[in-house]
Amino acid sequence: MAGLFEFLRGTLVNKTPGFVVIEVNGVGFGLKVSSSTAVELPAVGEEAHVYTYLHVREDALQLFGFASPLERTVFTSLLGVEGIGPRLALAVLSTFTAAQVLNLVRAGDVASLVRVSGVGKKTAQRIVLELKEKLGALATDEAAAAAPAALAEEDLASAALLELGYTAGEAEEALRQVPADLEAAARVRAALEALRKR
Repeated sequence: MAGLFEFLRGTLVNKTPGFVVIEVNGVGFGLKVSSSTAVELPAVGEEAHVYTYLHVREDALQLFGFASPLERTVFTSLLGVEGIGPRLALAVLSTFTAAQVLNLVRAGDVASLVRVSGVGKKTAQRIVLELKEKLGALATDEAAAAAPAALAEEDLASAALLELGYTAGEAEEALRQVPADLEAAARVRAALEALRKR
C-alpha cells in the first residue's frame, strides 16, 4: 500500500538507526527505516524526504520509510518471498544497500545473503530464485551497486557513533582501531570500548 502515503516531506525531529519521526504540518509520522536510510537522512531539525510504504495487519498499521524508490521496490519485493516479513526485509536492507541486493540476486550469491541475521540458506535461496526475474529488469547505478558491503558497514558504524554524541573526528579515530571486517554493531561496540580507554 505505497499509494496511500507515497512520500513524506517535513522536518526530521527524531532519528535512530531503525526509526525516525518526521513532522509534516504539525503531525508527527513515525516510520521504521533501514540503517542505510537512517544514514542517508539529514540531521535532526533539517528537512527530510522519504518514500513510504504502509504495511497493514489485522492488529496494526506500520509505516515504513525509504531513502529511494529503489529501496522501497526491493523491500516490497522481499515481502513477496515466503517467510519474509517487514522486520526481516528491513534487516536485509540494513546489511546491504538496495543496489547491492540487486547485484547479489543477479549473481545468485546465497553465501552473502545468509550474513543477514535471521536469513538461513533456504530463505536466501528463495530470495534469489523469486526475485531474480522480478528485479532483473530494474535499472541501477552500476557504480553504486558495485560498492562493497564493507563500506556500508563503515558508514553505519560511524553514523551510530555520531548519534551517540561523538564528533566525526572521534568516531573516525575510534573506528581506525577496530577490525574492518566486523559487522556494524560489532564495530560500534569495539569503538565504544576504545573511546572509553582514551
